[in-house]
Amino acid sequence: MNIWAMLGIEPTSEVKAIKRAYARRLKECHPEENPESFQRIRQSYETALEEAKLMAEPDSEPALSGAELEQLRSSEPAAAEPGQEAPVTLFIRRCEELYADIARRIDPAQWQELLDDELFWPIETRERIGRELFGFLLKHPYLPKEVLRLLDGHFEWTARERRLYDDYDKAEVSLFMERFSSFWELRYDRLIADEPYDYDAFLRFREQAHYALVLNDLERAEKALKGAALLHNREPDCLRLIALFYMRNDQPESALQVLEQWLKDEPDDPQARLMHADALRRSGEWESALADYRTLLSLLPGSIHALSGIAACQEELGRLWEAKKVYEELSVRYPEDLDAQIRLLLLNDRLANELAESSEDERSGTQTLAELYLDTGRERECAELLLEAEKSQEPNADLNFLLGKALGKLERYAESEERLTRAVGQLEDNPLKRADVLKLRGLIRIALERFEEAREDLKRVLLLQPSDPEALYRFGESLRMEGRYEEALQLLNHALELASNWYYHSARGDCFYSLRRYPEALLDYLRVIQYDRGLTEAWFRAGYCFLRIGDYAHALEYFAEARRRGFPEAVLLLMAEAHFRSGDSDAAAELADAYAARYPNDQLSRVIAGDLDRASGRPEQALERYREAARLSPGDYLPARLAAEMLLRLNRDREAYGELERLVERHPNRGWAHLQRIRLLIEDRRWEEAESAIVLYTERIAPKEQDPIVLLYGGYILFRLNEHEQAIEFLEAACKVGMRRESEEYLIRCYAALGRYDRAEALASEALAADAGRPRLAEIGRALERRSDRKWKWFGRPREVELPEAEAHPALPQPAGDPLPDFHGV
Repeated sequence: MNIWAMLGIEPTSEVKAIKRAYARRLKECHPEENPESFQRIRQSYETALEEAKLMAEPDSEPALSGAELEQLRSSEPAAAEPGQEAPVTLFIRRCEELYADIARRIDPAQWQELLDDELFWPIETRERIGRELFGFLLKHPYLPKEVLRLLDGHFEWTARERRLYDDYDKAEVSLFMERFSSFWELRYDRLIADEPYDYDAFLRFREQAHYALVLNDLERAEKALKGAALLHNREPDCLRLIALFYMRNDQPESALQVLEQWLKDEPDDPQARLMHADALRRSGEWESALADYRTLLSLLPGSIHALSGIAACQEELGRLWEAKKVYEELSVRYPEDLDAQIRLLLLNDRLANELAESSEDERSGTQTLAELYLDTGRERECAELLLEAEKSQEPNADLNFLLGKALGKLERYAESEERLTRAVGQLEDNPLKRADVLKLRGLIRIALERFEEAREDLKRVLLLQPSDPEALYRFGESLRMEGRYEEALQLLNHALELASNWYYHSARGDCFYSLRRYPEALLDYLRVIQYDRGLTEAWFRAGYCFLRIGDYAHALEYFAEARRRGFPEAVLLLMAEAHFRSGDSDAAAELADAYAARYPNDQLSRVIAGDLDRASGRPEQALERYREAARLSPGDYLPARLAAEMLLRLNRDREAYGELERLVERHPNRGWAHLQRIRLLIEDRRWEEAESAIVLYTERIAPKEQDPIVLLYGGYILFRLNEHEQAIEFLEAACKVGMRRESEEYLIRCYAALGRYDRAEALASEALAADAGRPRLAEIGRALERRSDRKWKWFGRPREVELPEAEAHPALPQPAGDPLPDFHGV
């Protein structure tokens, strides 16, 4: 046994490291649950201490005494010697001392040192300490989250929360447990002041103020903040909460005074700088606020708060073009920032109106105005502006590109492609700009469904920019639209590795959806919804994925949301399916009937109602529903096929035959009706008509789609028509495709009818050897054996064999193709 591996550390002479490793392993292995592993850990620990003693230098830490080792060998808590404190009492006393010293209280290393004391390691001792310490912390809860998590990792309170309810009030336990999971944390690093004060009172007031502000209870917050400020009015979190209180009361000037005090102590604190900038902005001090936001940006490069503040200040100061640039940066960096996008749209609109009213008519002015029109969704005005400008001067590549964009958004794809092609020719010497034009032309060609040409454009882009996610996405989209889903997935996966745009997820989700890989599709649709809850199609598709993976509750929730957002009412039928599959047939029938009432001429609701009747064991009602559907859509295959199926199940063969004839006539390429009609003709012993039906089936149904059972049916019919040679061909073929057992009797009879007794007898013997429990075949075999009796051979007289009569109505197997689903969803 490798003692160091057992302890989970490298060989060391540091006794403290060994003790810590042993303590960790003890937490992982309870002696009652796994006594053997516990014993090995103990042995490894004792041996490691001995080896450490040998490796150590003369002044190294001494090993444990024999008494200490004996104590550690026992899982029972150490008994207190006369005059000596019990371990639990000692631990709590040391906790009280540690808690009382604020500098030590907030230091995780101090608590770790206490936990490392081997006196408190035995399992029973540790469990008792954990319970007692939890009670202590309920009354003294003000510790940094790092310390709380350290203690929880040792005593496992969060994992055993329910056990604590036995010893303490449930509400108090639950409230304390929130300290481990809350996303916020108040600071503990600036609590010490020049003069000592009541730290717990301060921390209690500060926490009360925090919660009051969360609830916007300003009266309660004011009282708590006054109490905290009387004790320590320079603590950063206290200053932050006071400033926040003033801002909530619309007193930015008072907030500024508090924040300036904070910035004196911590000039590089980003939150202090942000709040100071916000307060200046609220006070209308735009230049000062702008300076603060720029300072914040230097502290936190790319900060959304800093950029948003800079853009807002620039806009208020009338520096619209500077504001526009910042909003554009925000939109690129944070595509989920809808506020920045809306502000950019409004700003672009304002700039476009101002520029349109100006007298500037130079090309650069035209281009700027055209860009603004495009950015604000005014594509028609953009196109008109550029077409008018074209009358006075030949457009350059930039203007052709803009015009191609505008025409594309107006769905004038052919004109757009022409303009973009001109731009491509004008940019021979600028490959990067040319790539942008090619990328757009690829998109236009996708819209024109000229997918190969689109991919040629996008390949040229990717040669220049192999990691361009937009080009990869559009390439993948062109493949998806052609139904090449697996190839599309490779491109879309690559695009998503580079950028996580919602429409990339939507396209990939559509690929998975089409491939019926519903769990993967669902993840993408949920991401799309997370980006924009207004995308109705994503709600519907997510619901459909939930339905197909069997999560009916979520399917109903998402279908209902899609319907609420305007998705077509056909979603009611999918909701009916979700209810049906979750076992609520009544709710399913209610929805199907509701849909039928709204759309009385829609046959699918009748089909679904019929499915529900069929599943509930009401075949007659199901038949009527299917017939209603067939009357509404006389040319549709599904309702007529379902009606025929129900007639067959009800043994109403004459009516079923009529339905099957109509199906064969109207849908000659559907094999199920052909085969059922052949089967009924066989049962009626109408051999010539059955033979004609076989011929019609083989003529109308493609060979790859033919059900192998037609070989058995054909062989049996020909046997009945005494066409034995042809019957043998069909029956032998049936044997080769897995219907040997069903074909053998008739094949033997055909051989015998043609006088090929030896072949018939051999086949009968072979069949009986495989399955002796076939009485009719056994009788045929005995008849064939009697023919081979020696005395008939002696006289040289051939003996004709009289085989037993074939069964008049044999139970031929049903066609396997076109199985009927239990529910016809949308």
